[in-house]
Amino acid sequence: MFADRQLTDFDLKLLQVFRTVVECGGFSAAETELNVSLSAISTYMSDLETRLGLTLCRRGRQGFALTREGQSVYAAILELNDAHDSFRHAIAKVSRDLSGELTILCSDQLDQPRQQHLAKALHYIHMQAPTVEVSIDLLPLQQIELALLKNQAHMALMPGYRQMDGLAYQPAFSTPIYLCCGKAHPLFKQPDTDITEAALKDFPAVHPGVNINPDGRKLLQLLQPQAKAYQFDARLSLILSGAYLGFLPEALAHPYIATGELRFIQPEHFHYPFEQFWVTRRQPREPEKVELALKAVNWHHQ
Repeated sequence: MFADRQLTDFDLKLLQVFRTVVECGGFSAAETELNVSLSAISTYMSDLETRLGLTLCRRGRQGFALTREGQSVYAAILELNDAHDSFRHAIAKVSRDLSGELTILCSDQLDQPRQQHLAKALHYIHMQAPTVEVSIDLLPLQQIELALLKNQAHMALMPGYRQMDGLAYQPAFSTPIYLCCGKAHPLFKQPDTDITEAALKDFPAVHPGVNINPDGRKLLQLLQPQAKAYQFDARLSLILSGAYLGFLPEALAHPYIATGELRFIQPEHFHYPFEQFWVTRRQPREPEKVELALKAVNWHHQ
């Protein structure tokens, strides 16, 4: 039993394997995350259960499920990781120099204006804390929210249509989104005056697959969704195919408008604002890093 002795490095490894299995929702799903085989994960889990003298989970036709003991052990692992992170934070605070990783997440690919803004913010961060290791990644919205709440990320750039308790939202960008069609689409050569709302129902459209603001929802209800793509680059491919209508940001669509590969459909009517926010945890574990990141993104405006 762990309670009778010091935790070894191997014990900690087993506990982290168990945590990954739980958060991935099963052994098979954890293979990619851990980069080990299914048989190795099974062996690790058996070793952990033997060392603890507990049955942590059950697998069967009904899927993966934690036992009551497994739920308690998982909660204890989270507390252990919190204590470890708090220790690292305390040491960094004593040294008065920010160090370690600062993680920034984005929910979609950045257009040129946002790329430039983020580049200036990263320059500020490097000048203020040159030893900080900046990590930037692109993740789905739900994973970003979870990462922020679990203190696995410091800040994110994402839509704020669904604002969650425990997270703080600061307005960042508002980009117009327009209804587009590709050159091969039947509506491409029709003048806007001949395109009615009823006519749009006859053509397949791309849905973002997530909740958007009320103006956008009203416009989407006028279309016939037959494809789903949240990421703008994937949505762009579907629209360029000529098979689908769909909404794109002005900055992303503009180069294709200029070359005649895309067109806007009634842009004065079929558009809505795509609003993004800088999002942080309200009570982050490393407030100095979060404060630095927020100062960096506001520095450009100032």
